[in-house]
Amino acid sequence: MKPASDFSKQNKLNTENLLMIKRGIVKLTRQPSAPLTGFGMSLFFLLVYNAGIGGIGSMEIFGAGGYLSFVFPIAIISLAMGSSAGAGQTLNADMQSGYFRRLYLSPVPRWILVASPILADTLTSLFFTAILILIGALCGVVFQFGIFSVMGVLLMSLFWSLTLCGFSAGIMLRTGQYQTAAVITNAVFPLIFLSTTFLPRELITAEWLLTASWANPVTYILEGTRYLLGGTSPAGFFYAGLIILAFTTIVSLSFALTSAKKIKV
Repeated sequence: MKPASDFSKQNKLNTENLLMIKRGIVKLTRQPSAPLTGFGMSLFFLLVYNAGIGGIGSMEIFGAGGYLSFVFPIAIISLAMGSSAGAGQTLNADMQSGYFRRLYLSPVPRWILVASPILADTLTSLFFTAILILIGALCGVVFQFGIFSVMGVLLMSLFWSLTLCGFSAGIMLRTGQYQTAAVITNAVFPLIFLSTTFLPRELITAEWLLTASWANPVTYILEGTRYLLGGTSPAGFFYAGLIILAFTTIVSLSFALTSAKKIKV
C-alpha cells in the first residue's frame, strides 16, 4: 500500500489541477471575445449563405431539410475557428503578466498549464454550439436521428474544437507571440472554399475542385454532419470524419502538451 503521505500529495495535486481548470474557465468567461467572435461569425455565415443561396433549397438534391440543413455545418466549423485562439490568448496573457512564470516554476504539472485553457475554450465552444443547434432547430434545420443527431454534431464539434485549440496553443507557446495563435485559423479558412461548403458534389462541375475536396478533411466534417442532419450524405462520411477528427485531436493535443516543455517565458 502507498503511504498516507503519497495519497495526500496526490489529492493535493488533483485539487491544484481542478483549480487550474476552474481558473481557465472563469478567465475565459470574463474575457469571452474569442468565443463570442466565433459565435457571431457562425451566425453571420449561416444567415448570409442561406439568404444568398437558399433559393435553390427546394431542389430535390437537398432533401427534406432544404438548403438550411445543408449549409448549417459551416456554422459549426466557423464557430470553432473563431474561438480557437482563445486558449492561446489566455496563455499569452499569463505569460505577459508574469503569472505564468510563477505557475511554470511551481509544483503544478506543466501539462495542466496548457490543458486548462484548451479545455476551457473547448467547453465554451460546445456551449455556443448547443445554442447554434437550438437556433437551427427553431429555424427549421432537420435532425434526422433526433437526439442522436444532436449528440453526433456535438461530438464532431468537440473533436474539431480540440484540434484547432491544441494546434493554436502549441504554436503560440513555441513562438511566444500571441499573433501566431491565429495561424491555424488562417490555414483552415481556404479549405472551406476548397470543399463542398456551398453546393453538393453533384452540382460542382470543376474537376480540380472535386479532386481537392476529396483530399480536404473539412469535406468529411461537413458531409459527416450533413448525414446527421438532412441525410444528404452517406453514413461513410460520418465515420470517416470521426476517424479523421480523432486522429487530428490526438496529434494536436500531443503537440500542445509537448510544447509546454519548450515554452518561452
